[in-house]
Amino acid sequence: ASCGAPTNIIMGFFSHHRKPARNSPKVINTNRKQYNKKRIHFTDIAARRHEYEFDWELEPAYWYSRAELKSFNDVLFDDAYVLRKERDIKTATRNDADDLTTSTRDVFIGYKITHALDDIDDNHEISIRGIEHFVFPVLQKEMIRRKMDLKKTVLGYSRDPEVRKLDPQGIKLAEESAAHSQWARDVASERGIKYCQMKRGGGQGGGLLQGTKLTKANRRFSLCEKMEHEEANCSALMSGSERVLF
Repeated sequence: ASCGAPTNIIMGFFSHHRKPARNSPKVINTNRKQYNKKRIHFTDIAARRHEYEFDWELEPAYWYSRAELKSFNDVLFDDAYVLRKERDIKTATRNDADDLTTSTRDVFIGYKITHALDDIDDNHEISIRGIEHFVFPVLQKEMIRRKMDLKKTVLGYSRDPEVRKLDPQGIKLAEESAAHSQWARDVASERGIKYCQMKRGGGQGGGLLQGTKLTKANRRFSLCEKMEHEEANCSALMSGSERVLF
């Protein structure tokens, strides 16, 4: 041993302060806790307060009251009553589709929708546009029935913890809700198309019944008439060309 300053000797082959690997569970959990830790940032910009003068005596001019909103509904109901009376539509017709099977019911409701959208609407004081389901009670009952089915699906999901556990992100609930509301979206689309056609001077006929037997038969009959007319024209042209050639 040489004389001089003492030296520190570390015994062992590995250091006791070795850093853990980056992909170790301990490091991952530590980083995750730090990442999930809430951070609050304070701005240096002072808040500015804007004051606006408002005359609360003019409040009724900006917002509708509950009585006014109720009066709007009363006006719609009164207009629907007048239109039903003009068309001789009884309120009891709301039960016309109760005893029908599912397939027959869908066709019946589809015909009613097309009939409502194809209405002549010759009353210049009151228009049926937008209140067809109030004028045709069977459509209003169908709308309420489908809306209740949708509400039942949503409430059943929210009140059943087992269902929420099986569908935590609500993907299945979204699919079922979309299926329940498909009919309302189809009716709204058909109504918009019909209004655009009427605005442009188009004829009658809805698109909701394109798959029914009667519509297909009518389309097939019109196609046959068109083909017969074209064949008659072709035969006339051929006979005319034969007279010119010979």
